[in-house]
Parts: sequence; structure tokens; C-alpha cells
Amino acid sequence: MNIEFIYAAAILMIVGALGGVLQTRPIDKFLMLAVLGDGLISIVATFGYLDVAMASSFMTFVGIIIMMIGLVRVLEIRKMRGEIG
Repeated sequence: MNIEFIYAAAILMIVGALGGVLQTRPIDKFLMLAVLGDGLISIVATFGYLDVAMASSFMTFVGIIIMMIGLVRVLEIRKMRGEIG
């Protein structure tokens, strides 16, 4: 079975988008956002824009780490206030 790389990247983007919409936990949404970003970076790399792909992969990685640190901090504050069990 021979799957073209661009179709695999598009499927990865669709799975990431649907997973982001269907997931209910915020941390799972961030993981699906990472899958969506990986598909997008793969498509950009397929068209030969390797510098753009490299820069966006670095920014996506750093951005998701920062968002996850913020999410963990928000969950800690909510737990201290007793809003979540």
C-alpha cells in the first residue's frame, strides 16, 4: 500500500482537528492541537518550504509547552480554591 505523504499529512490534520473538537479535557485538546500542527508542518515541508517548516515546528513546540505549563498552573489554582475535586 503506497500512501502519498501529503495525503497522510492531511489525514493527520483532520484527525487533530476532529480530536480537538471532540475531546473534553483541556490537556487532550492541547495534544490534538499538537497533532494538527504536525500535519500542517508536514504539508509545508512537502511543498519545499523547509525553513518555514523548521521555524513553525520550533514555535509550535515552544508554544505548546508554554500553554501546558499555564494549564497546569490554572488547574493547581482551581484545586486550591476547591473548584475542582
